[in-house]
Amino acid sequence: MTTNAPNMAGKVMTVRGPIDPADLGLTLMHEHLFIVIFKALEPDDNTPATDWRLWDQTLTMDKLDLARARKPIRDNGILVDEREAIDEAMEFRYRGGGTIVDVTSIGIRRDPLALSRVSHATGLNVVMGAGWYQKLYHPADMDQKTVEEMTDEIVRDVTLGVGDTGIRSGIIGEVGIEGNPITENEVKSIRASGRASRATGAPISFHRGGVGREKLTVIGILGEEGTDMSRVIFGHSDPIASDLDLMLELLDHGVYIQFDLLGRVGAPLRYAPDDDDLQSFSTSAGAAAVADAIPRLIEAGHADRILLSQDVCNKNHLKRYGGTGYSFIVERFLPELRSRGVAEEHIEMMMVENPQRILTFVEPQS
Repeated sequence: MTTNAPNMAGKVMTVRGPIDPADLGLTLMHEHLFIVIFKALEPDDNTPATDWRLWDQTLTMDKLDLARARKPIRDNGILVDEREAIDEAMEFRYRGGGTIVDVTSIGIRRDPLALSRVSHATGLNVVMGAGWYQKLYHPADMDQKTVEEMTDEIVRDVTLGVGDTGIRSGIIGEVGIEGNPITENEVKSIRASGRASRATGAPISFHRGGVGREKLTVIGILGEEGTDMSRVIFGHSDPIASDLDLMLELLDHGVYIQFDLLGRVGAPLRYAPDDDDLQSFSTSAGAAAVADAIPRLIEAGHADRILLSQDVCNKNHLKRYGGTGYSFIVERFLPELRSRGVAEEHIEMMMVENPQRILTFVEPQS
């Protein structure tokens, strides 16, 4: 494994270099300014013939309803326009935002130089991800990769920079663990992430982290690698927002619960989701279940382990295309929490203090 990693303890690594945690401000912990993720939309043998014609069409206003229904529009899964990214990110900046964590990882077109340009143009801090995304986007040689090789690559991205850019990752993730069941390659990815976290002091952010109680399996694997659980985020926790027992069991291990599917169009704040499926949940009334869950978690003493974000990753999530963009939490979700009696000190904790704590590198472990 790569050794002699620089000690970043006490600092947050952004695409413009290390900063003091106090400089983060309001922070979105799971977003994508740039991403190419259309594989998840690709038509297959079960796709109606009437939908096949959509694949190569440009996303326009008359197709927004189809995009929200996850119809196979390739263009919807491509975010590569820098001017568009700057304009959309400024919606968050104008409302007091300070930092965006871009967890685009290997396999979905991570772009360090573009992230740096957006950070300079907007004045926002941008933290870049590392590691491997979900199995659909694994490289062709994933079966042959060893845990040691994967660990080395993550450590290089964090300590030296991605490729020859010199731009360093400040978080390991999003690490794609779809589960149901957890695959051998996903286990390798979990182990490599845990080892790289120990070697660098960087935090880990999981995409889902398995289905239901598979999340405890992930914790068990990390435990075998000696991972500090206070450095671990379980993202996409919105689908378990109604399962208080499972959330509390996870939190008892010291991990963070991250609700990051907030703001999807068509998700009113006062209805419950239909089921526990990640995709249908993220386009249903998931924000209502999360708004219900947060006061319960605070009452249980876990305000210091809650993180919030929106996971903008398709064009139809952007304001330009009728979505709620990067500012939904500030514009609508935080006011909703206040209306439910959530105190300002707890909002500050979720949006500022908790991100400061998790994004700050700790001492590397041998």
